[in-house]
Amino acid sequence: MNIEIANKLLQLRKEKGLSQEALAQELGISRQAVSKWERAEASPDTDNLIELAKLYDISLDELLLHEPTTKEEKPESQEDEQPEKYVHIGMDGIHVKENTGDEVHVSWKGIHVHEKGGDKVDIDEDGVYINGKKREKKDWDDFKYEHRYEFPFGTIVFLGYLIYVVMTGQWHPTWIILFIIPLFSSLASAIRKRKLSHFAYPVLALMIFLWYGFTQYLWHPAWIIFLTVPCYYAIAHYIDHRKNFS
Repeated sequence: MNIEIANKLLQLRKEKGLSQEALAQELGISRQAVSKWERAEASPDTDNLIELAKLYDISLDELLLHEPTTKEEKPESQEDEQPEKYVHIGMDGIHVKENTGDEVHVSWKGIHVHEKGGDKVDIDEDGVYINGKKREKKDWDDFKYEHRYEFPFGTIVFLGYLIYVVMTGQWHPTWIILFIIPLFSSLASAIRKRKLSHFAYPVLALMIFLWYGFTQYLWHPAWIIFLTVPCYYAIAHYIDHRKNFS
């Protein structure tokens, strides 16, 4: 890791008044890992960088020292030099950074959408935060759906996806189609039990968000779809409640 970033991590920790052990407990990692970061022997992963930025109340760009520099400009005709862009899909989640500087991170720790020079949306177990301000969370934790269904729909979808990928090589962004599996399961449960709240609406919202992001590059304002999740469950629970007493 860059020694300047390592020094920045050390400086921020001391300004926050945290010991290496205290910071390690905050992040759920070992003290040795923090020590290696600050000696530039290792780098934090994407999730830990997000947690550090939130803890120190700064942006990822500030944390990683992405400040304007006076570099020699090249003619506009040289299009081979592009800002950093990457798509990482792995066990730690889905992480996307566009040429514009917009970032999207979807992992077990939550969903984080940061628009360069614009809005920042963070959705995790603590709630929904827009530009650092917490929004009301209603019926967010009531999302449940069943994984049991008689028809092997999930197997068919997965095999169809594999066949398509092998034949065309277009694995991205067609992997989004796999979200249909939990959607089908929850829809079957909702119909069988006649409860709208059993439908996995957050999965549908995430599927729509990723599709518009990867195909139309509309990470913003597509993230607004997540704000409809608590609204959906408020309406669904109200309708389910009325049915129980009708």
